[in-house]
Amino acid sequence: MIPVIKSTMLSALVLCCVPVTAAALTGGSVLDNPASSITRQVERNAERLVERAADRRIESRLEEKAGIPEEGLQNLPEVLTINTAEGEKAFNDVLLEDGFRAVERQWLVAGTAEEIKRLDHPGITVLEQKALDGLGMIIARFRVRADMDSLEALRIALPELADRLDRNHTYSPQAGTSSPSGNPLASSGESLCEAPVRIGMIDTSVATDHADFRDARVVEQRFLSIDDAAGELSSVTAHGTAVAGQLVGRRGESGQARLPAATLFNASVFYRRTEDLSGATLGHLLEGLNWLAAQQLSVINISLTGPNNRLLAAAIKNLQKQGTLLVAAVGNDGPTAPPLYPAAYPEVVGVTATSRTGELYRWANRGDQVMFAAHGVEVEVSHPGGGTVTDSGTSLAAPVVAAALACQVNGSDDEMALEALIDQAQDLGEPGRDGLFGFGFLPY
Repeated sequence: MIPVIKSTMLSALVLCCVPVTAAALTGGSVLDNPASSITRQVERNAERLVERAADRRIESRLEEKAGIPEEGLQNLPEVLTINTAEGEKAFNDVLLEDGFRAVERQWLVAGTAEEIKRLDHPGITVLEQKALDGLGMIIARFRVRADMDSLEALRIALPELADRLDRNHTYSPQAGTSSPSGNPLASSGESLCEAPVRIGMIDTSVATDHADFRDARVVEQRFLSIDDAAGELSSVTAHGTAVAGQLVGRRGESGQARLPAATLFNASVFYRRTEDLSGATLGHLLEGLNWLAAQQLSVINISLTGPNNRLLAAAIKNLQKQGTLLVAAVGNDGPTAPPLYPAAYPEVVGVTATSRTGELYRWANRGDQVMFAAHGVEVEVSHPGGGTVTDSGTSLAAPVVAAALACQVNGSDDEMALEALIDQAQDLGEPGRDGLFGFGFLPY
């Protein structure tokens, strides 16, 4: 169990501004003496300065409210049709009223086989039922009529299952746009340990034919099939390749991996949304976590975010009870955004991103869910097409902490491993733990 209890999220700073006129600056009367040309010029200059200052404050507030770069999910249409690799429609990826996204009119429920039989109800179509033994769960995925597509309606129809069902939400990887950074002072490019650790990640597929992985041991399993459609969803590789490179790929001039003797188990769950964006359904995410739970892993890296969900919360809790440390990116939705999951669950180690000099990533989420900070701004990462590119995001900081934890927990227990990282963290914010950097920056 993580030895630090996460409290409520830090209150967001609310800003407001009222435009100020030159008349207000002069006590409410504007001088109108024709001979006072100098006075009028001063007034006009003052008014222009005030207007520009007000515009800057408004632009700053709008930028903070937007929360994520222009390339983000807000550019997706409200209804996005997702096809299989064979071209058959799989489902609609839709925008919900709360701003999150989900598979249209699809829900998941966890329960016993007998309880799941209660889904035999008018307006409900069961699409599949699976036993996730690694997570200790049996789940069913079902579709509802349009008039039943709300928790309130399902509470009425299925009162005995209402506290164990939730939408088939979709989740997103957390790499973002690049930001400038200062001179390097943190990462040495050296390996963290030579131990043969077993570490997991849930992400996109990994381009294991990349030269950076020529000595790496990567075991991958895809979870992209759709039982009610032909074939699999189209897989993507860019994000997972970048994240895996931070764990077991050769890096920089030294050519060393952080975990050169590790075996990396990757659950590939992300489908193609657009040319640049990908997503993962909760159903596939649970299948991937279930597979990882059976691999006897010390640490699982989760560089994705989305909404709180009853089934995801249950899966995370079950993994933590089994002794698996979970590390997750806190998200790139901006400084005023609410907590994102799974990083905000108390069983998870939340990680934010900084430059090598310790400057916080401008789009990083903030709050009590942040436990550590690591280098995630202007990072040189492996690219599926060969070579490297530069990218930024909390996705790239999380595997740094996951690798360090995997080394620390080897031959130790979870609490001692976390305490060791806390001792090594460089305090960058307010003294002690804070909502920007957590316990501090880990210079690996």
